[in-house]
Amino acid sequence: MSVDAVVLAGGNLKGISGENVPTKGMIKFGDKPMVEYVIDVLKGCSDIGGVAVIVPSSVSPGDWSQRADKVLMGDNSLTENIYAGMSYLKPEGYFLVVSADVPLITSSIVGKFIKKCQKIDADIYYPIISREEMNAKFPGTKRTYARLKEGDFTGGNLGLIDSRVFEKNRDFIEKVYSLRKSPFKLAQILGFGFILKFLLGFATVSEAEKKFSALVNAKSVTIVSDAEIGIDVDKDADLTYVKEMISKRER
Repeated sequence: MSVDAVVLAGGNLKGISGENVPTKGMIKFGDKPMVEYVIDVLKGCSDIGGVAVIVPSSVSPGDWSQRADKVLMGDNSLTENIYAGMSYLKPEGYFLVVSADVPLITSSIVGKFIKKCQKIDADIYYPIISREEMNAKFPGTKRTYARLKEGDFTGGNLGLIDSRVFEKNRDFIEKVYSLRKSPFKLAQILGFGFILKFLLGFATVSEAEKKFSALVNAKSVTIVSDAEIGIDVDKDADLTYVKEMISKRER
């Protein structure tokens, strides 16, 4: 069974210089903006149904917009923009949320993530990537890692969520998203006991999942995923690296 996807193509250019575009999703690699790479990947994945893209009103949809099922204007918060896409798609159960600044993902990688999710009974699925996996595939890239007992992990830039759970937890999801680059602050909302274990490196992936699940009153799990899901564009070094990788692929 396929799931619908909401693509968030906003994102300011803080940390990125020399790009005359309104949002990160509109940065071009050759003639294609990043968002078009992501749309093409999703439309090429048999596990994805409809694709809705949310862009700020400052963006003028170009030829790329015809590849999506719908482009919606959204100048609101993260969760309000996701809700707008969800309301259009009307997913039956789960839907995928994807950032537009992950152009290294492929249809097979997205499909693998969804298939892994479908093997586990949960409400929220979030990708994590080990430091070893990231360094093996993309040596030299700098990511933010959380130190857990099983190892160091960074988060991904997509997620699968039950639409009913999303509606009930919009405010909390907004808060968690705002802290995604700050592992310590993210640990704070999980309680003092977990913070202590986290600082000592004794907290486990399973404990983090259970804490988060309790906070949202919904079963949340992490999915060990491919490194490409963890490569986004937040700064000039990221952009240079991703451009080089895409150039190599296309050659």
